[in-house]
Amino acid sequence: MTQARGIRTQTMNMSSPATQLNLPRVDTNLGKFTQGSTVLLTALAFLLNLPILVPITAFIMAWAVLFPAANPYRWLYKGLIIPSGLLKPRIVEDDPNPHRFAQGVGVVFLLAASIVLFFTPLIALGWALDIIVFVLASINLTIGFCAGCFVYYHLGRAGLLPKVRYEGSFHWRGV
Repeated sequence: MTQARGIRTQTMNMSSPATQLNLPRVDTNLGKFTQGSTVLLTALAFLLNLPILVPITAFIMAWAVLFPAANPYRWLYKGLIIPSGLLKPRIVEDDPNPHRFAQGVGVVFLLAASIVLFFTPLIALGWALDIIVFVLASINLTIGFCAGCFVYYHLGRAGLLPKVRYEGSFHWRGV
């Protein structure tokens, strides 16, 4: 098993060295924890009318996209959630890039929401952008459909982004 830029991969030995596969791995429960945290923060920002939580959430999410191996969500998950037994790692074969892309799209929406909330009189637009992130993260958390991943897969098929690193095109992992 190797660790490179926050991506866990596992080499599988098959019948000959020429058939070794480098399969990307993802901890789906870390993803669920991240989505749940994003849902909580975006909901609290809106419900408590705390616009400062919007750029804070965007910053945390951007940190997770840029430094996946060392980000606040992962630290909380590995340092508090796993040791307390609330969740256990669930490692599956999956490409982490579509998930990071989806999170990056969320960052863009929350940065736009922050700019609108703090620098324009269009408060409703700012909260609408926050709620879009809330709704999409909630859908991914509850039924396992990642809209950003779906977009990534189709952009990969069109040659605009790298294709996913496993066979099967779009992968809806469910809950």
